[in-house]
Order: sequence, then C-alpha cells, then structure tokens
Amino acid sequence: MKTFFVFQVFCSIFAGSNSLEIMTQREIIIECASKMFVAQGVKAVRMDDIAQELSMSKRTLYELFGDKEELLYQSLLHFLVEGHKRRNEQCRSVENSLEIMLLCLRDMVAYAPVSCRLRTNLKRFYPSVFERLENDAHANSQSDLRRWVKECVASGYFTTTADSELVIRVLQDSVQGIMLVDKFDTVDNIHLVSKITYAIVIFIRGLCTVSGIEVIDRCFDKYFGNIQSIDTL
Repeated sequence: MKTFFVFQVFCSIFAGSNSLEIMTQREIIIECASKMFVAQGVKAVRMDDIAQELSMSKRTLYELFGDKEELLYQSLLHFLVEGHKRRNEQCRSVENSLEIMLLCLRDMVAYAPVSCRLRTNLKRFYPSVFERLENDAHANSQSDLRRWVKECVASGYFTTTADSELVIRVLQDSVQGIMLVDKFDTVDNIHLVSKITYAIVIFIRGLCTVSGIEVIDRCFDKYFGNIQSIDTL
C-alpha cells in the first residue's frame, strides 16, 4: 500500500514546479487506481477506496479527474498502454516476425480472463468509458496485427493471399465470440485461455507456408504449452 509519506517524498522532488507536481500526482493515482480496478472490479472500487489507499483526500481526486468515470478511463488506458510496452519489451530479443506475432498473442491470451471481466463490467456499468476504451484498444491491436501480417507475408511465413484486414477481423471476432459464449457456459470446463489459444493458433497455422508451419510447430510448446491466465495485475 502506498502511504502518504511516500507520496509526499515523491512529489517533493518536483516542488519547484506546480505543473510537474500535478503530473506526478496524476501518475501515482492512475497507477494505483489501475491496479485496484483490475484486481477488485470497476464497480466495486469507489473514489473513497482509492483516496484511502493513497492516504489523500477524495477532493484531490475530483480536482484532478473530475469524476470517477474519467479516472476509470485514464486508469484502464494506462493498463492498455503498459500491456503494449510489455509486449514490445518481450519482443526485443526475437527477430523472427512470426515468432514475434506468437509471443505478443500469447501475452494477449494470458490476459484474456481479466480483459473479458473488465469489458463485461464496463459495458454494463460504464458504457461511455467502454466505448472510449474499445476505440483505443481496437486502434492499437489493429495496427499491431496489420504490421505482423504484412511482415509475415514479406518474410515468407504467410501465403501471399493472406489479407491483413480480413485476418484482423476474423481474429478479433473469434476471440470476442469465445469470451461472450464463455460467460454463459456452465457445462464446458475447458478454460477460456485454452479456447482462445487453439482458435488463434489453428487460424494462424492455416495462413502459413511450409516454413511458417515449421515455426508454429517449433514455438507452440514454448509460448503456449504452459500458458497461465493472469487474473490480476
């Protein structure tokens, strides 16, 4: 738990500039709120809870963010941005374009349960925040997928008939469809992560050339063999 003492020390570094101090406060609040929303749920966490966790007044939160919805949006946007940074960092040591794609998709799959829970509750309780984040998430994921598909075609791992826009649509619709059905599936005990993994890998394998299939087969156990879901930060 962050204490007010830590908060004061951190902010005192920038005591010479009010704008930098406010920016630092926002970063600390967003970091803390992001973890709380992801771990406890977007509805369960109140502004009072966040203020208490940070040992600051609730008034400060409202002065900086206006209302809970804006803080919720900024916090979950931070969650998305950090995920993108994490995937980029993981890919630094990988040069194979198809392996990079698999590594990034593995990270997305691992976070599927928490993403599913967040999307469901946002859509129900905070539809305006849901719409804003969906636009941000789709823009980022589509840009990444489009780049990966083009690089895999250029590298000879995907057939030249692989259409990046169609690949994006099929992957996104498949994953969202599985997450939607999974909410109502009380009989099938196949884990959500396993369902999404097989849907993605089987589809991507179908796009591959012989050399691409070799990469898929070589990397499957490495990236998906012992994949664990991540339910909290």
